[in-house]
Amino acid sequence: MLLSLEAISKTFGDFQLHPLTLGIERGEFFSLLGPSGCGKTTVLRLIGGFETPSSGRVILNSQDITALPPHKRNVHTVFQRYALFPHLTVFENIAFPLHLKKLPTSEITSRVQESLKLVEIEDLKDRKTHQISGGQAQRTALARALVGKPDLLLLDEPLSALDPELRMKMREELKTICKKVGITFLLVTHDQEEALQLSDRIAVFRAGQCLQVGTPKSIYEDPLDTFVARFIGAVNEISGEIQGEPAPESGDVALLSNLGTFKLKKNGHTLPKHVSVILRPEKMRLLRSKSTTQENLMEGEIQDLTYLGSRTEYSVRMGTSTFKVFEQELERLKKRRLNIGDRVFLAWRSDDAIVLGQPS
Repeated sequence: MLLSLEAISKTFGDFQLHPLTLGIERGEFFSLLGPSGCGKTTVLRLIGGFETPSSGRVILNSQDITALPPHKRNVHTVFQRYALFPHLTVFENIAFPLHLKKLPTSEITSRVQESLKLVEIEDLKDRKTHQISGGQAQRTALARALVGKPDLLLLDEPLSALDPELRMKMREELKTICKKVGITFLLVTHDQEEALQLSDRIAVFRAGQCLQVGTPKSIYEDPLDTFVARFIGAVNEISGEIQGEPAPESGDVALLSNLGTFKLKKNGHTLPKHVSVILRPEKMRLLRSKSTTQENLMEGEIQDLTYLGSRTEYSVRMGTSTFKVFEQELERLKKRRLNIGDRVFLAWRSDDAIVLGQPS
């Protein structure tokens, strides 16, 4: 284990980071995900030494670094605004932390050239920072962070200032660099797609608490509560009551809701009486006519539709509820075209439902 947080907490003003125990492996790309003000940046600052914890310990490489100042931790931070020196060239910006360590000139030159090559900006080394683009500035900041060969690289929303196309490209490059250099990356982000794409594991935060830690797949498909389910991606939700006992052969149970009665898989779990059923838009089928073979069927009306190239997103109104459903373009082209106001049916498999207990 490279990094261990042992019941670390922080209180200031009205905010409280509840005691957090967390371990991050060497070489892992780990993300702290949550809305603004949830505590994820506070965790980053506690690890970097920019804040002092109210309680608990920060352990790096089996050493207690809780009381060490930032410059004595082998940890580097890439800030959202990059914090580059405008009067220095790209080369000089990257070399700056090595000069502070008083390394030999030959070693500084070698390590800077290595970092420039890693982030593919060798041809920019003599430019001042006002002569480079936002994406190039991001690469410069990343190279400066990597040149010192830290044990841990902290990334504080580093891609948020980039345009969408460049942000997608930099996501791919960050993941590649992490695996190539073997340094542990810890990313703070509020962008669910970014966390899903980059991370080996994710910790989801809300109001100073870590709600769930897991792989992107486990958090997306098996959220522990409705907040995690809603925050990690688009959801449709049906609230209702479990009726009667499971069917003897299949183990299926009936859900009674204001949208109808549906079948759920018990899957060996004891379900509470009142549940919320979470359905991802991509797991629902949009039917042009009523089917007698679908196990869970709802009728509604197209309220809105948005063409996004690879897929079309539909909003379907059913009573007082609106459901989102995604239809891939190759699938849509084989079927009758839909328009706003058309009557349609939504179907979903009981195996695809995420069943969660409602808060008491």
